[in-house]
Amino acid sequence: MTVEEAARQLFVSRPHILKLLSSGGLLESLPRNPSGQPDIDATSVAQYKAKTEDAIRAYLDSQTEDDNPLGL
Repeated sequence: MTVEEAARQLFVSRPHILKLLSSGGLLESLPRNPSGQPDIDATSVAQYKAKTEDAIRAYLDSQTEDDNPLGL
């Protein structure tokens, strides 16, 4: 998967994908593609997406009106 494809799938910028690659958040398939650009492991993109969706869901589930009642 290319950097552009991963960025589109995760709804982030290409520089963010490169940052995730350098930090280990995403894995690069070796060897690199013929153009010298990183080839990103599609499984790591799917795992990262699932992890972030779970975190978003957990955050939204933790929010209640009791935490911030109307009128205050």
